Parts: sequence; C-alpha cells; structure tokens
Amino acid sequence: MITKVHEMFKGINNSKLFAGLVMIMLNIGSKYITIELSKSQEQYLRNSIGRQLLIFAISWMGTRDIITALIITGIFHILTMHLFHEQSPYCIIPAKMRTYEDILDLDGDGVVSEEELKKAKELLGKASAQARSRNQLKAVGYFKEKI
Repeated sequence: MITKVHEMFKGINNSKLFAGLVMIMLNIGSKYITIELSKSQEQYLRNSIGRQLLIFAISWMGTRDIITALIITGIFHILTMHLFHEQSPYCIIPAKMRTYEDILDLDGDGVVSEEELKKAKELLGKASAQARSRNQLKAVGYFKEKI
C-alpha cells in the first residue's frame, strides 16, 4: 500500500512542471493577489489555511517530496499552534519567558496603543518602587538584627 502511494507521488515529486506551478503559486499568492474577502474569511485564511498552504509550498520547494513536505507542515503546525503557543494548554515555554501582548491591550482592539504602553510603564514603575521599598525595609530589618 505504501509503495503504491509512493509510486503515485513519484511522478509529481520529480515533475519540473509541478515545481514551476508551485513556484508561480508562491509568487502570486505572496505578492499580487488581492482578494475581496469578508473579515471572517480573511481571518480564517490568515490563521489556518493560508499559513498551512504557504508552509507546505515552502517545504515542498525545499524537499521536492510531497510526503516529506506534508510531514514538515504537520510538525510546523504542532510546534507553532500547540507547543510554542502561549494560550495552548500544551505550551512548553516557561512562564517567565512568555510575552503576553494581549494583556497590554486594554481596550481589546488587537493593537497596543501608546496610551496602553504608557499605562503599562506606569504600572511597572509602581511595582518597581514597591519592590525597592520592600528591599529597603528588609535591609533595615537586617541591620537592626545585627546591631
């Protein structure tokens, strides 16, 4: 069964015509196509199908093997959408190394504005001042014990 599938893809894998068509798809898809889509369609393509097709095309151009390109695309999907995605329950990135831009986005518009950055900096300044105050109190307590 596997040999039949391999033989079926062997012709496509070695086809210069297929390679040329995929290269044209890459160029047109990444530079020149403007498609009028609704916001939900655009979001769907941007977040799922479009990314997978682009990764597959890049993988195939590098390997010239459909099966390998599909495997690479699958591995890339698992890594980016699960293991290295901050909101995934399977995320393996340590909590201290994660960056959460959505926490800074106070109005939920998907863009971190200058005002939101300013508020975040003020909050960090307050937290830093509190930490300094705690450290000073600890130092005073330490010196009182030693005297």
